[in-house]
Amino acid sequence: MFINSLLSCFQKTKLASILKDSLLFDNIDKILFILLNTVIISTAFMPTDFIGLLALVFAFGCLFKVLVKSGETAELSTINKILILYLLIVIISLMGSSYFMLSLKGILKTFVYIAFYFASVYFLSENRKKIIPLVVITTGIMGIESIIAIMQNVSHIEAIATWQDTTNVSDPTQIISRAYGTLQPYNPNLLAGYLIAGISFIFSYIGIAVFNKDKKTAIIGASVFLLTFLAIFATGCRGAYLGLFAFIAVCFIAFLFILKKKFGSFNKIKTKYKAMLSAFLAFCASVVLFVPSINQRILSIFTLRKDSSISFRMNVYEACYQMFLDNKFLGIGVGNKNFREIYGLYMKTGFDALGAYSVPLEIAVESGIFALVSFVAFLAAIIYKIVKYVTFKGAHPVHKILVFSTLLTIIATMSHGLFDTVFFRPQIQILFWLSIAIFHSIVIKRGRLKKSRIEGKTIFYFLDLIKNKCK
Repeated sequence: MFINSLLSCFQKTKLASILKDSLLFDNIDKILFILLNTVIISTAFMPTDFIGLLALVFAFGCLFKVLVKSGETAELSTINKILILYLLIVIISLMGSSYFMLSLKGILKTFVYIAFYFASVYFLSENRKKIIPLVVITTGIMGIESIIAIMQNVSHIEAIATWQDTTNVSDPTQIISRAYGTLQPYNPNLLAGYLIAGISFIFSYIGIAVFNKDKKTAIIGASVFLLTFLAIFATGCRGAYLGLFAFIAVCFIAFLFILKKKFGSFNKIKTKYKAMLSAFLAFCASVVLFVPSINQRILSIFTLRKDSSISFRMNVYEACYQMFLDNKFLGIGVGNKNFREIYGLYMKTGFDALGAYSVPLEIAVESGIFALVSFVAFLAAIIYKIVKYVTFKGAHPVHKILVFSTLLTIIATMSHGLFDTVFFRPQIQILFWLSIAIFHSIVIKRGRLKKSRIEGKTIFYFLDLIKNKCK
């Protein structure tokens, strides 16, 4: 492979030898781990440009290690080859864009996200024991954001923009105070998408604690999950409600599959498991049915044109579909600024938009039908690998939990993405690609890294290290 030949040549140079003996290279894994954690933590409160910059620094740090470390090679799995194909199609779309410079800015953001993904795959493949600390940290962030969101909702925080159509609402209790957390820019849909992308990490946290039979840790995880569950409803984002229901549905199906496999038939399932399932479903139903503001928000989905927000989106969908038909092969080019320039030629008067408000429609409009097919193929290939892996008897239970959580991330975020495009924000992109990188480092790289096997007991190993050092 040409790239591997170049790598080999550089690794033999005097410069590479000097860098390899440097203090920086001796501590490169520690530095990269700190950078990766900084990227994740920054998503909760930093501006989008700064998050992207940190992600790029992390990617360059991984590239530095690849260039300097002897014997490092560039390898692409079949899944990642599909992703590269998607990128190539996006580049071709850029070349045909009427607004080249605007589209170039948009594609650079895409490259940052994909670079972060490949860097995360590389780092985690060689540092598997770092995965669980990342899960713990992300769970902590979800807990903090959820508490803030619930407090905002309870205190009836004033909306920064018109986020709910109240023309058909007569009872004040049916008006929801839409929480937006600390994410920038402040937007309840962005917070909702962020929590939807992060809730699968909480699932991993709980699953590993249950596997370890650590009741205290499991209770902490369950508490954070409950807070996040309520916080998603507090955002008032109907697309996120769909994502959450999809998340619960997949968990429910998987749980039933495990119980049926263990007990043989549903009738033989122990009463305590049936009680747990019934209690959770009853809790979900009570939140939906007996909280007026949430009940009204969900029912408004079915009013269609009578709700101004849904009516607005339907107008945008019509315009974007026409844009796609006129640019079905190459698209119009990537980026919201590029989108706005061309959307103006198709939009209905008074219905300006920053995007297509649908992830698949956005991809089709910006980069054409082939880009959409390749992106869907990329996700489908991952889902196939996940299902195959979690049903494999020889896989480590902790591995299965982490890999299954990636399936939850994909299903939940893409379900939300059917009716919103906050998916393209860096806060959500970071968590989404990190989840897929965890899957890739466990499933695709498992044969070469047996010594880095993740053990369930390591969930708080880094805290134990801190305690030992303090002593």
